[in-house]
Amino acid sequence: MRMLMGLLLTGALGWGCQAAEDEAPLDCHATYVACGCGCCGGVEPQVRCLSCANGDDLQALIEKDQEAKKDPQCASAGCSVGTKYVYCDANPP
Repeated sequence: MRMLMGLLLTGALGWGCQAAEDEAPLDCHATYVACGCGCCGGVEPQVRCLSCANGDDLQALIEKDQEAKKDPQCASAGCSVGTKYVYCDANPP
């Protein structure tokens, strides 16, 4: 019984787990244009919808795009059309 009380107390205090409320809230009005090695000028990017309701993570896409820019092969890759990420359920057309 004593061990059970210790477990209940530990669970109530939240030790070992982080609550979801510790996470930063999504900015569902944010947008981002991912270009990989670089976007071509004068060309509209393709639009890809994200869902705020489903918790799609724009920050993860930004980090992936920033990492792609560091690739040494970018020097000879040329430009790309780019992809504009938008939370479509928060930014209706």
